[in-house]
Amino acid sequence: MKWLSVFIVAFAAIFTTFAQAADKVEIQSISHAVLPEAKESITFKLSGPAVPKTFTMNGDNPRLVIDFPGSSYKGKSVIPLPEGKLATAVRTGLHQTPAQKVRVVVDLARDAAIQHTLGEYIEADRTLTVTLAAGPAVQQQKSREEPKDTAAADREPAAKPLPSPEELAAKPLDEKPIPPVLHRKEAKEEPPVQEKAGGAQPPQLIDITFDDSSNKGEMVLFHLNDFYPPTVSAVEKDTPRVFCDFMEMGLGEKVQDNIAAKGKYVQRIRTTKHKKPDKVQVILELSPDRDYDLQQVFFKNDNLFVLIINELVPEKKADNEQKTEKKRKN
Repeated sequence: MKWLSVFIVAFAAIFTTFAQAADKVEIQSISHAVLPEAKESITFKLSGPAVPKTFTMNGDNPRLVIDFPGSSYKGKSVIPLPEGKLATAVRTGLHQTPAQKVRVVVDLARDAAIQHTLGEYIEADRTLTVTLAAGPAVQQQKSREEPKDTAAADREPAAKPLPSPEELAAKPLDEKPIPPVLHRKEAKEEPPVQEKAGGAQPPQLIDITFDDSSNKGEMVLFHLNDFYPPTVSAVEKDTPRVFCDFMEMGLGEKVQDNIAAKGKYVQRIRTTKHKKPDKVQVILELSPDRDYDLQQVFFKNDNLFVLIINELVPEKKADNEQKTEKKRKN
């Protein structure tokens, strides 16, 4: 009866594979429509039933995020919505880690508190619809939240919570004119002291976190109390390292001296406080035998400085080598 046991095991494996394949849903199309009563809809044509997860992000760039776990999508990554008054654009991205999903980001209008309703999957035409409706104007909502007494107005506002890595991945990259990465041998011995913004509060590095779940690359997030981007330099020989020097910077209680990131690119993150000169130095130890592409981004609304680490593609590597050679000749 050994053949029967083998047959049962093989059948179980085939059934499991089929079940896993059946769970994967393809988003075949995404459409937008303007509805009566100042409403709009985002409709997804699907290959089968799906239960997405949704959350909203407020602020200067409000967004609705819709995640389809275990799904795929081969359409346009950016869909402008010229007729939309509540939704202005739809952006999509395929995330592979920690699990495959399609993330759909709907850019919302800024002048209204927009509410969304997730409908049920309709088997007849294989669609799922999200309906948008305008709430009260943002300005009116803010006026109701303003403190009524002078004492309350003088109190220091509560600390803004740090966005989760999942929410951060949905943010548009708000790139600022931050100095480029320099090779350590080309960097100045002492980076210039950065000016304090308004002098209201001393610079402080509140926390450092590592995130390797985004398809944008591995991220090191520096949570600060204001706009204090560091001077960034790099060493490529032996153990590749990236140095982030925060001048005249204090350290928060949450900052760890040593973070074992163990990512594909970032292996370890070490933080040291120096007195002469007064600075906090954060060193990223990277995996050897790779060429890296570093992107620096500052999310000013969240006081987040982010380093995005990717492996350098051959085309970029050749371009960088040409620029380095040109600088050497000059």
